[in-house]
Amino acid sequence: METSENKSSENDTNLSSLFDTALELFNSLEKTDEATNTPEVQVQVKRCMKMLEDATNLVSMADMFSANEDFDEIPTENVKYFLLPALLGSLSTKLCDRAHRLHYVNVSEVYFYDFLERVKAYGITDVEIPKRKNPEETAAAGETSSGPPPSNTKMIEDMVNTRGGKLKRFRDQKELQEQLEILKKSMDNPNLDDETIRKYFVTLIKSYVMKAIDEINSLSQEKEILAFMEKRKDEGEEPRKKDYHPPKLRPIIITKNDVQKKVFGAGYPSLPVMTVEEFYEKKIADGEWSAAGAGASAKSLQDMANNQNSSQDTPEDLEKEAKVERDDEEFLQQQRAMDEYKDTHKRGWGNRHNRS
Repeated sequence: METSENKSSENDTNLSSLFDTALELFNSLEKTDEATNTPEVQVQVKRCMKMLEDATNLVSMADMFSANEDFDEIPTENVKYFLLPALLGSLSTKLCDRAHRLHYVNVSEVYFYDFLERVKAYGITDVEIPKRKNPEETAAAGETSSGPPPSNTKMIEDMVNTRGGKLKRFRDQKELQEQLEILKKSMDNPNLDDETIRKYFVTLIKSYVMKAIDEINSLSQEKEILAFMEKRKDEGEEPRKKDYHPPKLRPIIITKNDVQKKVFGAGYPSLPVMTVEEFYEKKIADGEWSAAGAGASAKSLQDMANNQNSSQDTPEDLEKEAKVERDDEEFLQQQRAMDEYKDTHKRGWGNRHNRS
């Protein structure tokens, strides 16, 4: 008879395998020479994101992290899951959809801030996290500059501090990369000890801390540009009739319920974060998964995720999104024509011959 301990061990193995597979795919995407906006790469990016989202929900279900424990209490085999939001943030920046770029930038920021705040709360790093800006603040940045302009001395001081911070992060990142290269060779040892594994993933986490800070600074500048362009577009163009819009991305962070979401949730008020409970309800409501009993295990989520990943995000779907991104006039006209056709031809109004 299968005990609860055996079942828990099996679920942990499935989660670890899912994460390792996703991390391997992530690393291959980081090294690829193919253009990010090609349909093939976009399929792999979304596939990797789905795997990491499912891993995040499994981590949430297992309740691995809480706000009142120390890093030393985290088992070594669970340390690697701190990387989940950092990896999802990096992948979100690779999504190519010009019409919704600002949304994806905001999603990426949610992941990066969640990653930084969590690892800092656990004492893995003591870096200063960049100040967070809400989308509303970014959009209104051009309208709230009524105060006096900063002096030349202040501007020069800010530039020096910014440059000094970048140089320090560059040196720290280079040192961390050298350590990772050494530790990576040790990871191939079949007699690997627990201390080396822990040190490798802690070093990898610290490396992604540097990357996350650089990404946040870069995304902050991009947000201001995108918000300005969006404002100019709204002022200069008539809104299109029934434009085709693909579904937007919703960030999924490590949090099991609403209470934990308030503690660790890094989403903006206009950009909600999905808990594992909401994730289940959405999948069942959409008809993608069947309702499970109260005692459903993490393994059931694993199986559902594996089945789902194999059947979604075909090259045809990515080609449609690519056409929307580059504003393909013929494709958009077809979508509008189909919308108008559906308005005047309700479903079930077809051939009614021999119907009473």
